[in-house]
Parts: sequence; structure tokens; C-alpha cells
Amino acid sequence: MTLEPQGGEPEVAAFTAFLGQLFQALGISLTRYAARCNYDKGTVSRYFSGVRIAPKDFVDELLRQVAETTGESVTSEVQEHVHRLRMEALRVRNASRHEVEELRDRLGAAERELQLADVRERHLLASLAATEAQAQQAEQRYRQLEADRAAARYGTGPGELERWADGPDTEHAREELRALKRELDLLRAELARAQELRHDAEEQCVRLEARLLAAEAALVTQRARHEREFKYRAELESPAAVLTREFGRRVGTTVDRDTTITELCEVFVPGWADLATVYLRTEFVDTLAEDELPRRNSRFRLAGHAGDSDGLLGVSPRMGAVLSIGPGTPVGRALQDGEPVLTLVDEGHEPGPESSVLALPLTVRGRVFGVLQLLRTSGRVPFESADVPLLRGLAERGALLLDSARLHQAEARLAEALQRSMIPSRPPRIAGVRTAHRYLPGDRRAGAGGDWFDVVQLTGNRVALVVGDVMGHGLEAAQTMSRLRAGVQAFTLLDVPPAQLLRHLDDLVLRLGVAQLATCLYLVYDPIARRCEVASAGHAPPLLRHPDGTVEWLAVPPGLPIGTGGLPFTAVAVDVPDGSMLVLGSDSLLPLRDYEGFEEFAERCAELIGPDSEPELVCEKLLAELSLTARRDDLALLVVGLDGIPLERVAIHVLPQRTRAARYARGLVRDRIVEWGLEIDLDLAELLAGELVADAVRVSRRPVGVRLVCTDRLLVEITDDHHQLPVLKAADPLDENAERGLLMVARLADRWGAEPRAGGRTVWFELRPRER
Repeated sequence: MTLEPQGGEPEVAAFTAFLGQLFQALGISLTRYAARCNYDKGTVSRYFSGVRIAPKDFVDELLRQVAETTGESVTSEVQEHVHRLRMEALRVRNASRHEVEELRDRLGAAERELQLADVRERHLLASLAATEAQAQQAEQRYRQLEADRAAARYGTGPGELERWADGPDTEHAREELRALKRELDLLRAELARAQELRHDAEEQCVRLEARLLAAEAALVTQRARHEREFKYRAELESPAAVLTREFGRRVGTTVDRDTTITELCEVFVPGWADLATVYLRTEFVDTLAEDELPRRNSRFRLAGHAGDSDGLLGVSPRMGAVLSIGPGTPVGRALQDGEPVLTLVDEGHEPGPESSVLALPLTVRGRVFGVLQLLRTSGRVPFESADVPLLRGLAERGALLLDSARLHQAEARLAEALQRSMIPSRPPRIAGVRTAHRYLPGDRRAGAGGDWFDVVQLTGNRVALVVGDVMGHGLEAAQTMSRLRAGVQAFTLLDVPPAQLLRHLDDLVLRLGVAQLATCLYLVYDPIARRCEVASAGHAPPLLRHPDGTVEWLAVPPGLPIGTGGLPFTAVAVDVPDGSMLVLGSDSLLPLRDYEGFEEFAERCAELIGPDSEPELVCEKLLAELSLTARRDDLALLVVGLDGIPLERVAIHVLPQRTRAARYARGLVRDRIVEWGLEIDLDLAELLAGELVADAVRVSRRPVGVRLVCTDRLLVEITDDHHQLPVLKAADPLDENAERGLLMVARLADRWGAEPRAGGRTVWFELRPRER
């Protein structure tokens, strides 16, 4: 999938783009990265797409993963840059949430300032009017005094003019008039400033109102979107809309066919019908192949019903009963024509409304495989033709759900069959170990799981124990499990060490393109050396019970699941004394990372496993007393008793002389077989051992080693310092110098093989005792 930044915020887009660059440096898929960092895939996708701002710990973990993958440490500048981008994205995302409230506060303050400016302007206007009135009165008095003085000057003689000179009243009026004019000038200037402030306040209010309207419009749009998503509109409350809504909510909640049939009937009762019945063709119920569904068939099964069938029909239909439907019935007509049939039924009651029946065909891919019949009894409004389109559409949806459940059931059966075929029913009997196993399938509704186990016999009487769990259910999980089991079996033929085997298995899964992850535990037990080597790929560790009764979880590095890719696996070696017991199980037996569950499980095993307990009995006790009834996932349990091979049944020799090495080896084999009392053909054992020793002496530069192991069979191992494994070739019968030793071993031995060793190779063969 592509990870493109979503949303219009530049800061968020820059942050998510930088995260995308870091993620591309890892070179893995989104699914594997989510499993690696223990996050949900959907959550990681939302982080990378910018729907949600990634938290700090997620960013730090991504930086650490990039550093480990590229092999170069992330500089402090890069860390500061990505965290600075994250803080900017958070600031933008959080600011948009409070923008409306902030604008409302600012608009309120601006409106208050505008109100104060209006009050101040009105006050200044009143003061200006009063001052202008005073100035007018003062000017009138001053003019009156000037007029009186002029009249006196022209109406009297010269002797009287001195009496009308300017007096104190005139001077006072003149000063008052000047003061009032100065006050008027000040008031007019202040009024101009107040009007300018009021104008600025009005402009600020207009701008804030515009921004607030835009923010409120965005908020209303968002609320409307939420209302469309989470609330029903008024028209949805109509009966038809309510039925459609309930159908989508209640029908098809599972992929189980019987449950879907029950839900399909119950959604119509009692709101739309008194009785709902589903009839299915017997081929649809009993077969899985689509080609086996004929277009015409008169035999049907009563698959499900809802309502009071006893009171309405007078009979109690038996679920699953095979019925023969006549062509003249509503169900028969709907089957024949493939169209809904609406009819009235006279029940023989007193005069009143008749009962109505609506038969709706269940059709998929042009084939009618069943009928949904709805019945309304007397006392209710009969079905009308206007109801048919709605109910027909719902019946078609129900038919698709039933067909999907049928196909899912077919897939589940295939997955279960594949899983059963891959689970070993009888692990091989191997000397030195006693094994018992249990496999319990999970909930059928969840589908077949991917749990498996295996017991594989290796060379040198060693045994490999494998337990795995594929994440998920269904056919895909079963297929992945089969691939992993086949891969493990193939790698065991090469005798690959545990850690290297898990590495090869992880590479194989990546090369095959398997999308599912899986956990796996691989353990190799050597009954001669009394040693276990174990490696884990995200699986729960094995539990080891010592002979003295103490139990412990083997300290195995957990590793990451198979399919993650690019990370190493680590193996540990543990010495185990004879009489020990191993308990291995799938993850459903014991959840990972549950410390309390680990401790409780260990205590219960210490109580249940006694010194002489058989693995079969231990399996029964564990499954009986560990409360596994509520388990949905399948379960694989493997209990192994480690007995070892007595050292007196093992003989190791180094051949001293090259010229007589084959003769000396034949004598050793004969003496040991006689000493151990094996019922084995002595001549055959001597012949095969001599031939292998002769071939080893021919190509080796150092002494040749021989190891004999006696269990229920004889194992002969020849070790030399030649690094090339022998190849089985056809020999010319006329060539006296042709090497025929390996051909004889391949033809006469029960089992044989060759494997590389440190500093050389080992060729071995096995012989079973003769039957008496």
C-alpha cells in the first residue's frame, strides 16, 4: 500500500512525509513492521497517513529500527528535526480545535470596546452640545454689550463718551467667549479621535465576525458529517427504513450458515410477519460444489423459522426435515418462476381479514436455491404490492449472505481437512525418548487454525521437536502451516542447526511471499550427549521438569515471528539428565508475555508430573485441569520424556592402521553385535561396515573413526576428514576397480545417509534385527 500524507495542513503533511521516508528505509511491508513494533496495523497506517499524529515513543522506535537496519546511527540533528516537525503538527492540529472559541472571545472583547467607544462618543457629543450652548449665550451677551456701547457713543455728546468706555463686564464676557471656543476646539478634536476609534472597533468586529462565521461554518460542516455518520435522519424512522437498518445490523453477524438463517427469519418477526420460514434445496445444504445446484428440484429442507409455528400452522415443523413442495403452492411458484409470490390464504375462520403469504425466492448467480416465506395472520393488514420491492431486495441480500456462509463453510472444511492431513497421528518411535501429543481444534466459527507439531528422527539417534503456530485462521492459515511444516522437514534432511534452520525458514517464507506471520520452536535432543539445543522464533519457551521434581522455563531468546525478515535467531544448549521431561505447546496453551500465566503453568506442571509419569498421562492431566474449555484457538501439546541411551550401548573406536582398517572394522562390528546380543545378520553388518571403511581410508588423510550405537537397531557411523559427501553412482559391472561400497549400503541397509561434520563427513547406515 502507498503511504501518502492526508489532510490540508502543511505542518502535518511535512511530518508524515518525513515518517514515510524513514519507513521506506526499512524496506519491509506495513504488516511486518506493525508486528515488529507490537502495534496494530490500522494504527500504524493512521500514523503514516497523518490521520493521527504519531506519539513520541513510536517516532523514537522508528528511528531506532532505521538505525539497526541501515547500520548507521541516527544523528541528533535528525532526531531534533523529526520531533520539531511533530510539535508543529500537534500545534496546528490542536489549534484548529480551539479556533472557534478563541475567535468568539476576541469578538466579544472587540464588541465591548465598540460599546465603550459608542458611550464615549455620546458623552463627548453631549458635552460638545452643552459647551456650544454656553458659547452661544456668551457670544449673545458680548454682542449685547457691544451694541449698548455703540448706541451710547452715537446718542450723547462728547462729555458722555467717557462714561461708556469698556468695563469689567465686557472684558469678562470676552474672556469667557475665548475659553468656550478653546473648549469647543478640544471637544471637537477628542470627538474626532473617538469616532476614529469607534470606526476601528467596527472594522475589527467585522473582520472577527467574518472569521468566526467561516470557523462556525467549518464546525457546522463537521458536526453535520458526524450526524450523518452516527445519527439517523428523520426519514430513517419510517418502517421500511427501520427494517433496512435492522437487517444490516442483525443479519450476517457471523459466517455460520445456520446462524445466518436464524437471523434472516428473526429480523422479520414480529414487526413485519407472524411467521418467517426458510426452505433450502437439499443440494445447497448437503453439498459444497456449485455445479451440483440444479435449477429444478422438488426436494427441500426446512432450514429455519421464527415465530409461533404451533399456533399458526397447527404443527411443529422439525428442523432439517426433507419436504416435498407442490408446484401450486406459493413456495413452489416462487421456485419455478424465480419471482415473489403474494397471495391470500383463507384459514376457515369467522368473517374477517384473510391471512397473507409472501414467498420470496433466494437467488444467487441466476439460480434459485431456496425460498423465504413470510406469513401474516388474521387481524393484521395483509401484505401489499408496495411491500414487495423492499422485501425482495432484503431477500436478495439474505441470499448473498447465505451463499457466502456456504462458501466459507466449504473453505473451512478444506482447511480442516488440510490441517488434519498435516498433523502427525503417530509420531515415530525413537530410542531414548517417549513422546505423547494432543491436538484440539478450536471454535468452528473461528475456522481452522495454524497450530502444528512434529517429531522428526535425525541422524545419530537424535530427535527434532517442532511446535509452531500460524497467526490467523482459515484456509490461508492452514496452507501456511503446511508450507512451514514441509520446509522444516526439508531442512531437517540437511541436518541444519536450530538457529540456522529458523533463518532458512524465515527466508523461505519471504521468498514464497507468505503474508501471514508464524511462531516456531525448534529443539534438537541428543540422547547420547544428554543435551538439548533449542531456538525460538517468537514462540513460548519449553518447560523442563528435572528428575528431582523442579521445573524451569528454558531461557531461550524469544526472537521475532517467522515472516518478519532481516533479524537473526539465537540458539541455546542445555544439558538434561535422564528422567527429565519436556512440555511444548502452541501459543494458545500459554499466552506470550503473560508472566503470571507462566508461573501458574509451571506450578501446575510440577504438581501434575511425577517421577514415573508417562507422557500420555501427563497430556491427559494437563488438558483436564488447566481449564481449556473456553479456548477459541486450536491447541497443540507435545510432552516428551528424555530417557537417553545408556553409554554401555555406545562404542567409539579409531582405526589404527590404514592397510588393515577394513578388516579391523569388521571385527569390531562382529564383537559388538555378539556382546550386545542383537539378532542382526553378522555377515551383512561386517560387509557394509568394511565397504564404508575402505572408501573412507581411500580418500582420508587422518585416522578413520567408527561409532556403533545399539538401541532397537544397530547404527554404524564412519567418520573421516574428506569434505565432499559421497554420491551414489551406477557402477560398471565389468570394471573391477569401480567403487561399489555405497551401492551395496544403499541396497542392503534399512536406512543410510551422509552428512557434513566439523572437519570432515560422516556416512552411516542402520540395520534392524531379524524378525523371528
